[in-house]
Amino acid sequence: MSLGPMSLGPMSLGPMSLGPPDFGKRIGMSLIAARADLETSAAIVKELGFDGMEVHIHQLGPGLPGVPVFEAHAEAAGNAIRRAGLVVSALNAVGDITFDPFRGPEALERTIDGLSGHLRWAEAMGAPRVLIWEGRIEERQYVDAACNTLAQLIEKAAHRSGLENPPAISCELHPFTFALKHRAITPLAVALRSVGAGLCFDFCHFGVALGRDLLDAVDNDVLDAINHVHYSDTDTKTSELHFPPGGGVLDLEAIGSRLEGKPIAVSWDLFGWPEPRHAVRSRMAAYEAFVRRHAASLGHSERR
Repeated sequence: MSLGPMSLGPMSLGPMSLGPPDFGKRIGMSLIAARADLETSAAIVKELGFDGMEVHIHQLGPGLPGVPVFEAHAEAAGNAIRRAGLVVSALNAVGDITFDPFRGPEALERTIDGLSGHLRWAEAMGAPRVLIWEGRIEERQYVDAACNTLAQLIEKAAHRSGLENPPAISCELHPFTFALKHRAITPLAVALRSVGAGLCFDFCHFGVALGRDLLDAVDNDVLDAINHVHYSDTDTKTSELHFPPGGGVLDLEAIGSRLEGKPIAVSWDLFGWPEPRHAVRSRMAAYEAFVRRHAASLGHSERR
């Protein structure tokens, strides 16, 4: 398989002791080739010029309904990704069917079991974090209870996983999940931080929910909680459509300035975009510059 020559060489930024192993690296997503098996996705992500890959859980196993996935699948997946020359980044379990914590005790238990399994999968594949979302509630009056429930289930899932040092958890908010829907980002951030979890700052989702002034919602509590980034642009109107940089209306430079000094990885999210490979080939320089500037804000210098 050949995707054409890339003009950018491998990017490696100085010692990573201040951040996760994928910090300062160009991270693509397995969903760039969402209908492919993981081996094919990894080859595509590598040939497009990325250094690491964020993996969606539906690509861990054979992708057939009813076929179970175990830690051995995840371990084999991690080995395949590394064999392709990539760093393993997040295990993306956002929207997984097992995550439904607000429909009573039985649903909460299934959610805890599901998340504990995802933590074990991430550990087996070598992923430093698991991505989840916070779930949906329709009425604003239940937000505080939902924040507390989410924090408690994260603690219980980490304990139930049996892992001494489970991977980090990052919560990716969506325009229709409760924190953005009800403008409750700060209380959720505080609740997540209380159990060692954090927020995934997805530029598209924040932009669709909040408009161009999305940075107004990033107060110090929210900033402190951000432990992963999904980089994209947005028209601030179309939910789930992650535009390539320059294709939307966001001030990406201003967003980058707000994130300066935080040791976090920055994945390029093109979910929903109909030409993700074309977008990468034509706009990689903009994404790479964003990653370089962010890494430099922590004193890391480029080293080829």
